[in-house]
Amino acid sequence: YREAATELIAQMDRSGVRKAILLSPPSARRSAKTLPTFADAAREIVRAHPNRLHFLGGGDTLNPMIQTLPAGKVTAEVRAQFTREAEAILAQGARGFGEMTALHLALEEKHPFEEVAPDHPLFLLLADIAARHDVPIDLHMDAVPEDMDFPDALERIRALNPARLRGNQKAFVRLLAHNRKARIVWQHAGTDPVGGMTVERLRELLGAHPNLYVGLRIPIARARENHPWHNLPVDRDGQVRPDWLALFTDYPDRFVVGTDAFIQKGDDEGKGPRGGPQPFAAFAVVRTLPPDLAAKIGGENASRLYRLK
Repeated sequence: YREAATELIAQMDRSGVRKAILLSPPSARRSAKTLPTFADAAREIVRAHPNRLHFLGGGDTLNPMIQTLPAGKVTAEVRAQFTREAEAILAQGARGFGEMTALHLALEEKHPFEEVAPDHPLFLLLADIAARHDVPIDLHMDAVPEDMDFPDALERIRALNPARLRGNQKAFVRLLAHNRKARIVWQHAGTDPVGGMTVERLRELLGAHPNLYVGLRIPIARARENHPWHNLPVDRDGQVRPDWLALFTDYPDRFVVGTDAFIQKGDDEGKGPRGGPQPFAAFAVVRTLPPDLAAKIGGENASRLYRLK
């Protein structure tokens, strides 16, 4: 982890990025209790680089509890245990909770399928905990407007996922409305595999829910060719589409930039373990926005939302 952090900071320096937030993928199952949690490891990395790196926690500990425990099995004892673990993560220095998931499609082998209602009792409890401590929740949720057959456009990965997907937008609204002080960051806008994360849907939700924020994952040309993404923020020339620009302009304080990238020791100019593009390429797009908008989306919003120094 130490050497990976050094590589990450080198990539940040090459891209002109001052700070980054580390978080684990949303795990479906919890690792053996003898292994350190992501928060344990990240805390030490952040201590070594306090001016550059921060972290979120719970993707490898709280998320498995939500994924594996049916709503009807959430007892008072479970709620107490969940609360203790969540608050322990914050006590370690986490700036919030994530990456959590309500729907995570399997896009390749060893990429897990995970699905649970976004208004699961433990998600609602997490919202209350986050609100009480004034920290955000980063949520991965592939958008499914209503129950539907698995999309034909994703035939390549059909066997890795169920034949039917359950609509999750009504339950998502219930999560947002449950505690208005809980700030939810809906991640990965711009790489939408199902097609439900439209500009119109984002505009509707942002207008109705002041505690909703959106994390952008802007794919560069190679990423656009490898996956059938819907609702792309940029055209093939890398220019921001007019409808997205209008959305950014109307809600300038509600967007941050994410990467969804893995960093490992010895990366070759930012090509991670999956041969992906340089993780901070999205900032080249952000810098094409009007200066005041670029400043907010490129950093000011994240500093305020995650309370970065």
